[in-house]
Amino acid sequence: MKLNQFTAFSALALIATQGAFAQTVIHIVGSNGDRTATQTAISNILATGWTFRGVGGNATSANLSVATAANFGAWNGTYAGNPVVIKVSFSGALAGIAAIAGNTDQRFVVTNGTGTGSVPDPTTGTTLGTDYEISKADFGFSTNFQATSPFNGVYGGVTYNPVIEEIVGVSPLGFYASPGFPAASASITTQIAQLLYTNGSVPLALFTGNFTADANKIVYAIGRNTDAGQRYGALTEIGLGTTTTVREWKPTFSTAQTTTSGLTYGGVVGSQELWPAETVGGVYSPLGSGGYTTGALLAGILTTTLGPDAYQGKYYDADTATYQFLYPSATAGYYVGYVTPSDASNRILGGNGVVPAGSRGVALSYNGVPLTNSNVQNGSYTAWVYNRIIKPQSGLAGVQLTVANALRDRITNFDATSGGGLFNDANFKVKRTTDGGLVTPK
Repeated sequence: MKLNQFTAFSALALIATQGAFAQTVIHIVGSNGDRTATQTAISNILATGWTFRGVGGNATSANLSVATAANFGAWNGTYAGNPVVIKVSFSGALAGIAAIAGNTDQRFVVTNGTGTGSVPDPTTGTTLGTDYEISKADFGFSTNFQATSPFNGVYGGVTYNPVIEEIVGVSPLGFYASPGFPAASASITTQIAQLLYTNGSVPLALFTGNFTADANKIVYAIGRNTDAGQRYGALTEIGLGTTTTVREWKPTFSTAQTTTSGLTYGGVVGSQELWPAETVGGVYSPLGSGGYTTGALLAGILTTTLGPDAYQGKYYDADTATYQFLYPSATAGYYVGYVTPSDASNRILGGNGVVPAGSRGVALSYNGVPLTNSNVQNGSYTAWVYNRIIKPQSGLAGVQLTVANALRDRITNFDATSGGGLFNDANFKVKRTTDGGLVTPK
């Protein structure tokens, strides 16, 4: 063999070898309601020896909980013999729809899943290449139908194409109250929920029926922002739809919250204001209509107590240049919000023992029906949304496509129940065709 032929042959062999072991990077955008099941499924389809690095720190098979609790991070491992980095951004259901339907730029963590320590939240970082990187998402997960979102057709000058939606499970939504809310009256009705979220606050007496003792105890609404599927699931469920202007509050702490084992809880709210006007994911929210970016953040607020200025509704009146009170006679106050069981079980209800008893919130029944798996499955508890994988109509191929389908099948058949979800199987007796729509027998 001539030398130049040998050199050419060696070069081709080297290229082939490099190609066989080239690392594939996969980008996923999803909803908080899909986080636990998706992160669990990723850990199960990767070969042993994977690593994860995210906003909560590092994870291995010995401490998967760090990964399942992380909204942003990167996995490093091997799938079916292919070295892969899987970057995840659980920034919201509508963010997932927008990313896939519009093929829009998204923020992801910079790390490749190795290294030590936590990484910045890419959605709030300021320095490209250090705090975040920009990429298109390959596929995503959403707890909303595309038809529920504004990202269907032309919106904001961007054309959003139809996506492939495949149901992988069901996520119940629970309503929860902050510590001290009377457990004996722990139920919310559709009517009270509508009034609470349109007015921003209601007397506790509407929950308890005791206007003698509870008329001066005030319940305040908190919730999620316009990227969140849980927001639209909750608001459509209580009959407000997706475009109603709501009034939700943003607290400021006078006593800081505590973070233990990745869970943030407690603290005292010294003051609060209606959530400032904001634009998230191209959707504008007027004063009061915004909210928290993740269910984990919202759940942490449901472990706090309200100080007097907060529960009396102290605010600055620009007309009189004085401070006034919405409820000057108020004697106590509580927050009510909505999250999935995966965010509620440990953060609000203290299921793993990290959150102390004094900081634990209260689970509310909905229309008198408690949130249990059987009540969701038989249709008597109706606050729930579908989990679904969303893929572009074309262009998804190679390792990215096989990983997407592997995750779809893994979640559907095994991991949908991670974090409090349910299988959409024969035991699930009901269905709905739109978010917040009628629940009917299958």
